[in-house]
Amino acid sequence: MTTPEFDHFLCTHEQLIERCTQIDPRQYDKTRNYLDGAVTWLSPFTTHGIISTKQIADAVLTNHKAKSCYRLLFELGWREFFHRTWQLAGDDIFDDMRQAQARVRSDQLPEAINNCRTGIRVVDHSLETLKERGLMHNHARMWVAAMACNMASTHWREPARWLHYHLLDGDLASNTLSWQWVAGTFSNKQYVANQSNVDKYSKSTQHGSWLDVPYEAFDNFNAPEHMQTRCTAKLDQTIPGTPIAQLKGNVALRNLWHLDPQWQAETAQHIVFIDTELSERWPMSPRRWQFIEYWAKQCNAQLHYGTVDQLKAACLDADVVRTEYPACEQWPGAVLERDWLYPMPDNTFNSFSQYFKQVKKHAGL
Repeated sequence: MTTPEFDHFLCTHEQLIERCTQIDPRQYDKTRNYLDGAVTWLSPFTTHGIISTKQIADAVLTNHKAKSCYRLLFELGWREFFHRTWQLAGDDIFDDMRQAQARVRSDQLPEAINNCRTGIRVVDHSLETLKERGLMHNHARMWVAAMACNMASTHWREPARWLHYHLLDGDLASNTLSWQWVAGTFSNKQYVANQSNVDKYSKSTQHGSWLDVPYEAFDNFNAPEHMQTRCTAKLDQTIPGTPIAQLKGNVALRNLWHLDPQWQAETAQHIVFIDTELSERWPMSPRRWQFIEYWAKQCNAQLHYGTVDQLKAACLDADVVRTEYPACEQWPGAVLERDWLYPMPDNTFNSFSQYFKQVKKHAGL
């Protein structure tokens, strides 16, 4: 259950590309669901646009055939599927997407999750690691979401906001829609896991816990009292940078999710703009802001904050270029397409399987 230290994410872009070429897709395929598996820990970089899904795939495919990379390319597809869904649905992704969540008793986070005291040892260790390092294995995220939504009967939105705050890789689309997938508002049924599942994928053993039940028990399940106590988690943040001021000349306008040092390298003036209204709705931890500041510096970019209207006013006399991103549709400037691994499908899609069936050929599958 080891996770990298924070310094692991404060590397050079060249080191990052080298890490991608060293990925063993076969080991990833065999072990990725286990907490000690050969996961890549690249998600903070892809979330913030430091490296794209296409760059990861290209790097791995230099040493391996597409067939042996199927699972990795499949999982990269999930990230793009979530973002394509966001492109098409807009802010609807922040509400119940397909149907209302069943059996909701509270909108507030269970206090036991916030305090890392669920009583499931592996989960509590994962929650402690989350708060210490901003990292959590995807399987542990699913367990936490299942506990919060489907056992403690919490609506997914506030727990999703809480997790987004703590994660280094809290992605607005992937995080939100993953919570909805677990909660059954973006899938056909709710996801649950018992102690046997936790033990298997953590390679540990815990007997007699409140999760130590057969799956049939979840048909009419009441979480223990300590999981029903609620709290309002403190999500304090201090936004770095200075207020946006009048801009002149050529400007490469970046958002928080586009920190690739190689983008528009010939442009002298790089600005990372922080939308204060969006940041208030989706706050981020001090560690996350430290990560952003480091990579903004690698881009030779200055951090400025304000409202979107203030950004528009500041750009009136500037020649601005930026990349498309759903959270930035109202921003000024000429818009370039992001570096996608898979194109937008020609036909509509209501599920990941429908999406991936249409696009996988573009990765050689």
